[in-house]
Amino acid sequence: MIAWLSGITRVQGGDHVVLDVHGVGYQVFVHERDAERARLDAPLVLHIRMTVREDALTLYGFANPADRDVYDALTAVPGVGPKAAMALLSTWTPGQLASAIHRQNAADLTKAKGVGKKLADLILLKLKDKLPVALEDIAAIAAKPVAGADPVVGEVLSALQNLGYRPNVAQEAVTQARALQPTANFDALLRVALASLRRPVG
Repeated sequence: MIAWLSGITRVQGGDHVVLDVHGVGYQVFVHERDAERARLDAPLVLHIRMTVREDALTLYGFANPADRDVYDALTAVPGVGPKAAMALLSTWTPGQLASAIHRQNAADLTKAKGVGKKLADLILLKLKDKLPVALEDIAAIAAKPVAGADPVVGEVLSALQNLGYRPNVAQEAVTQARALQPTANFDALLRVALASLRRPVG
């Protein structure tokens, strides 16, 4: 399974990019906000979700781990496929989507291409209080992507969140760990971050 890709943007389309990763071109579908931020011939790191069918293997990428987490939550809802999830993420940030779901506001969801009232109502039903992180933390992550040109930082942050640490706490720990270990790989950086989180305060 591909967790992330780090490469150079060679093609920038409205709904996809082509990443040159050591001479191999990967077509990755992205939402419109990420497509607009991508720059030709510039480095780009994308967190990947892969869909496998009999006739196709499709990659979906996200510059921000919060977008990927919301994509996972959306596609877990019956009837919500990758296209609908990407349309929602093209229209709204993770924080805005989480707020709409928390407020049970179907009208906001139906502004996304291909999302009708019936599907919006189903999303509201299935995802109320079930998004992967707290509303305020989703908004904070969306406003401040942390992966950037350092994919290891993004992967360690994601690992800490999966272990149950709040995103703002995890982000602070990873930032401190990277300052202490500027060249550490994933395993080493994760150990340093966990050590700081487990250290008694005072």
